Amino acid sequence: MDPQARSLKHLPTRLRVSFIRLLQDRRVYLRLQFGSALGLGVGLVLAVAIISNLFGAATLRLSDLLYQTPPASRQVILIAIDDASLKEIAPLPWSRATLAALVDALAAASPRVLVLDLVLPEPARDDDALARALERVPHVIQPVVGAEATRASSIENAFPRFDFVLSPAPALRTANTHLASAMIIPDRDGIVRHIPLAIESAGKQYPTLGIAALAAFEHRASDLRLENQRALWDDRALPVDAQGQMKIIFVNPATQPVISAAGILRRRADVTALRDRIVLIGVTSPTTPQHFLTPAAPNQRLSAMELHANVIETLLRERPLAQQERLTEIVMIFLVAILAGATLPHFRLLSAFALTIIYFLLYLGYAFAQFNLGVLVQPLYPLIALLFVFAGAMIFRYFSLERRRANLTRLFRRYVAPEAVEQVTRDFDQGALPLGGIRREVSVLCIDLRDLTRTGAALSPDALFRLLNEIATLIVAIVFRHNGTITKHTGEEIMAAWNLLLDQPEPARQAMRAATAIKRELDAFAPKQLDARAFKLGIGITTGEVLAGRLGSAEYTIIGEIVSIAERLAVKPERGIFIDAATWARVGDELPAREVKPLKLRRETDPHHIWQIVLPSESPEETESADAAANEI
Repeated sequence: MDPQARSLKHLPTRLRVSFIRLLQDRRVYLRLQFGSALGLGVGLVLAVAIISNLFGAATLRLSDLLYQTPPASRQVILIAIDDASLKEIAPLPWSRATLAALVDALAAASPRVLVLDLVLPEPARDDDALARALERVPHVIQPVVGAEATRASSIENAFPRFDFVLSPAPALRTANTHLASAMIIPDRDGIVRHIPLAIESAGKQYPTLGIAALAAFEHRASDLRLENQRALWDDRALPVDAQGQMKIIFVNPATQPVISAAGILRRRADVTALRDRIVLIGVTSPTTPQHFLTPAAPNQRLSAMELHANVIETLLRERPLAQQERLTEIVMIFLVAILAGATLPHFRLLSAFALTIIYFLLYLGYAFAQFNLGVLVQPLYPLIALLFVFAGAMIFRYFSLERRRANLTRLFRRYVAPEAVEQVTRDFDQGALPLGGIRREVSVLCIDLRDLTRTGAALSPDALFRLLNEIATLIVAIVFRHNGTITKHTGEEIMAAWNLLLDQPEPARQAMRAATAIKRELDAFAPKQLDARAFKLGIGITTGEVLAGRLGSAEYTIIGEIVSIAERLAVKPERGIFIDAATWARVGDELPAREVKPLKLRRETDPHHIWQIVLPSESPEETESADAAANEI
């Protein structure tokens, strides 16, 4: 036994046979080899695309679909200068006295850290009042902004550098104030996905507002340094890109605590929740320009304060978001492409397309699971790999299989019943019956219609051909109903066979039943059209071995001695149903029969014994005629 087959011996018999046939089918190996090579080639092409960042913008947009919005930690509370506050209090810019009153009201609630996301570089009246209010909070974070026009060129493994920064007015730099960067740098498509964890100017480092706020909140140092695409901060290593930018995990906005600044100033808001929290003050009114698109909310812009709040929420998570390592990404592309290549060529178009979708959905499930673990997986390249492999597999399948299958379907549609075409085509496609030629033991039914053309001579050609078509259609329908295969169809002869294209039990009995049904139905049909006495069917049935195969490019036919005998029986002048000895041995108990004069073929010395079937419906005159024919030996 084949070693592969022996390893499957523990499987159920039918399943084991299916596996063994699959293993022995060379075409399976051909599809597997081609598909694997196709997957490997697609993987190589996409590996080059990944290294060269060929689809940069598209990869970002598709990866945005993976962003999930976890609930906010509620450690960060936003004090929003919103539309209601601008209407009720005053339009922007607010005076320092108004800001001082707001900070005083917040300080009374004892927040641990206050982040003032308002750039106040120019001295103004009431700076002292605002400074005194700021001093009442344990830690204050105030923003600095780098001058974008003088930004230095990007340097690998370094934070963005600026010639100078706009910083708060000197009177506002209280002893408890920490200066931090408020810089937000969108990607090329205008969407904010990263935040630079620090900027540098004049040899000084300014951490981003989120880092500074959390450092003060957790009593950490705020210094950072870059090392191998990691930002080392105190005892933490944050994943960043070559410019020190960290990916932001955006929280669900509905879970983010927000209090209107007007409610604080008018003493309507409950401020008890501010105790020991990080409180941010900033403008959220959409009438201001500082609003940004994000991957988590592509149709909703977030204010700068909301972005910085999301940075703090990201830092509060145990697993900050990191881009999947390039080597891992390339390996996954190869795995996806080779898996698709090894499987898709074995399926037809719709099944292969459905399997491609399943593969992509499984990869998306893997990507979402990785996102929860803090790894941003890129789904674009797997999608491209699946589409390329699908297209290549279907093209290969069409030229190597589907075109051949279509030709086979067209070929066998003429020979078998419509419901059997698919099974026959599948058997031939799997090599069960080669088109080139095979020996089969079959039962052959030959029907002679020459009496019809003679008795219909008085009809017009059009009427005669209409009648021929009606009778031929009736005969073919009966053959198909009895699971037969049409092997020959001319104006005067129709030949069918059983056990030819499909394995069939008792083919001789099925041929006999088809013959009796044809005679019975044509006897009922013919009197309506022709003289029943002049139109008689000649039917011959033989059983034995034939050679079957396709002749030329279109015809599938059978040849052999029993075919010639069936044709000779069908043209016997006595007319009726005649069978040979092999058929008689198999169906002798089916209907009464009488042995008639043996049939002798040319170049043969031994005659073939012949029997005539006597149907119950046959008249006494027909029986007497048959007896006379039998006595002529």
